[in-house]
Amino acid sequence: MLDLSLPAGLRDLLPDHSAHLAELSGRLHDVFSSFGYRRVFLPTLERLEVVERGLSPAALAGVLKFVEPGSGEVVAIRPDITPQIARLYATRADALPSPARLCYDGPVLRAREARAGRPREVYQAGVELLGAGGPRADAEALLLLARSLETVGLSGTVIEVGHARFAAEVLAAARLGPAALAVAHEALARKDADGLAAAARRARGPAGAREAMPLLVSLYGEGALTRARALAKGLPGAASALREVESALRLARRRGLPEVTVDLGEVRGLGYYTGIVFAGYAPGAGSAVAAGGRYDGLLARFGRPDPAIGFAVDLEFATQALERQAGRGRRPPRRAASRAGRRASP
Repeated sequence: MLDLSLPAGLRDLLPDHSAHLAELSGRLHDVFSSFGYRRVFLPTLERLEVVERGLSPAALAGVLKFVEPGSGEVVAIRPDITPQIARLYATRADALPSPARLCYDGPVLRAREARAGRPREVYQAGVELLGAGGPRADAEALLLLARSLETVGLSGTVIEVGHARFAAEVLAAARLGPAALAVAHEALARKDADGLAAAARRARGPAGAREAMPLLVSLYGEGALTRARALAKGLPGAASALREVESALRLARRRGLPEVTVDLGEVRGLGYYTGIVFAGYAPGAGSAVAAGGRYDGLLARFGRPDPAIGFAVDLEFATQALERQAGRGRRPPRRAASRAGRRASP
């Protein structure tokens, strides 16, 4: 008997839900366009070597790959769109001067579920600012994310800001061995101060770095920047990362960024984040509705060394939040209303 079920982690989207995703993507692109970002369409397949160059070994474990029948080449279904943007930017310098502001949407597919119940196929809409570094570009990305979430009608959103290197610099200064470093990363993910303290006792670095490790879990929420300044004293790498976060927030707030939450005790990413990182959360969504950050080393891997920053909105989780908020009496704005964003100066 024919099995009509879908492979694990995949699902059909029925007309109403599909219409909501398409509507959301359209409203997001209205906002992206108002900031000067131009849309590109990218193929679903890439050569495996392109994907391998763009992701960490851990992320590569989720790549779905196969041999093309005609050419014998090994290709991959994209698990992430940012490396594709990097490849495009590197190969089309004639058409994409620096800085380049690009936006996109489309699905990405992973070989396995990131966690139970999480779809393997994820629909995204995002932006990449290529060839622009420093706090001005960081501030632009933060402001664009905030404006995007606001304009599409999400209520009660929280933007969480951190830095890819802050906690990593503390751990590096503590001089942990491989096993202790793995324990520290797991403890950080759980916000486990006792686990970090245990790992610190196996460190060989200076006392200041060892003492700072358990305190990383406190670098969240109100007063986090003040606590981070005290912790980073005597740790130049962490202090430098902290200055980048503070500079970006200062500029973004001058341009109207609403209040954000700071979390400097995170070590996360796809293997290419090098600076400020951020995520957007909304009531009613099962996970972050958006995430991104600075990735200054990625473009060099493709032969055009330039700074870059960007983010992607998870259309499924954002739609989930909008539908649940609408069910509680909050109606998301129609797309026509969102075009007011075109009049706003980025």
